[in-house]
Amino acid sequence: MFRAFRHASAAAGLLASACSSIPEADVSKMRFVEAAGVTTHVETWGAGDPVFLIHGASSHIGTWEPTIVPLLKNEFLVAAYDRPGMGYTTDRPAGSDTLAVQAKVAADVIEKLGLKKPVVIAHSWGGAVALRLALDRPDLVGGLVLIAPVAYDWPGGVDWYNYWSANPLSGWLFNNIVAQPFADASVRSGMAGAFAPNLPPNGWLEAANVSLAARPESLRANGEDLVAAKREVIGQQARYPEIKMPVAILVGDSDRVVSPSIHAMQLARVLPNARIDVLAGVGHLPQEASPERFRKLLDWVHSAK
Repeated sequence: MFRAFRHASAAAGLLASACSSIPEADVSKMRFVEAAGVTTHVETWGAGDPVFLIHGASSHIGTWEPTIVPLLKNEFLVAAYDRPGMGYTTDRPAGSDTLAVQAKVAADVIEKLGLKKPVVIAHSWGGAVALRLALDRPDLVGGLVLIAPVAYDWPGGVDWYNYWSANPLSGWLFNNIVAQPFADASVRSGMAGAFAPNLPPNGWLEAANVSLAARPESLRANGEDLVAAKREVIGQQARYPEIKMPVAILVGDSDRVVSPSIHAMQLARVLPNARIDVLAGVGHLPQEASPERFRKLLDWVHSAK
C-alpha cells in the first residue's frame, strides 16, 4: 500500500499557533538578505567548502541545528535560510507556493551569500525545492544530498487542515484562533510521527525550536505550500533526468510521511548520477537516526562534484 505525502500530520505544530509557547528572539541580531524580493533570514556557521541547507514543510533553520550543523561546521561553511513565510522569514509574496519562486529565492540566497557551487542538502519538501533549483540554476549547485525527498505525484492529497490554513477566507480564523489550544499536543505528536518508528532524541524538540512553525503566519505559508505541492511536483517530475550533477539520497524504509517507493527510490532510478542509501527501520528523519550514513553520502557528493 502506497503512503501519501502527509507532512503536516508528522511535522511539528501544524494544528497549532500558540505564540505564547514560542521563545522570544532578538530579530535585530539576526542576519537577513534580500532574495528575489524576499527579506530572508539566513544563518552561517564554520568555514571551508560551502554546503547549503533547505528545510522541509512545517519547519525552519532550527531543525538543522541539533545534529547537522554540529556535524559539519568544523569542516564546511554551512549556510541555511528560512523559506518564504517560514521561521523568521515573514515575507510571503505572491507565487510563493510555486517551486519556481521557491527556487529563485534559494538561488538568490546562494548568490547573496557568495557561496561557490555549494552542495545543497535538503529535507522532505525542501527536496522538491532543491530539485527545482538544480533544474533551473545548475550553474549554482555543485551537487545534491536529498533526505527523504518529495519528488513525484502521489495517490491522494494532503491533510484537511492544510486547506483550512491556506484558505483566504477561513485561514486567519483557523490559524490564529481555532488551532491555538492544540499547540503543545500537536508539536509533540507531530515530532513522534516524523521520527516513527523511532523516538525523538531527548531534548531534540527544544533544541530545534519546533514551536516556531506554529506561528499563524507559518501555518498559512505551510498550508499554501502543501495544497500546491502535488501540482508543483507534477510540473517538474519529467525533467529530473536533466540533472547531471551527483545526487545522493538518504531515506528510511519505514518513513510514514513521504513514501520511499514513490519518491526516493523512483528518483534514484531516473537520475543519471545518483546514489541511494536506504536505512532499515527508520522513519522520516534518517539523518538523525544515522548521521554517519548521511555524512558518507555528503562526502561522496563533495568529492564527485
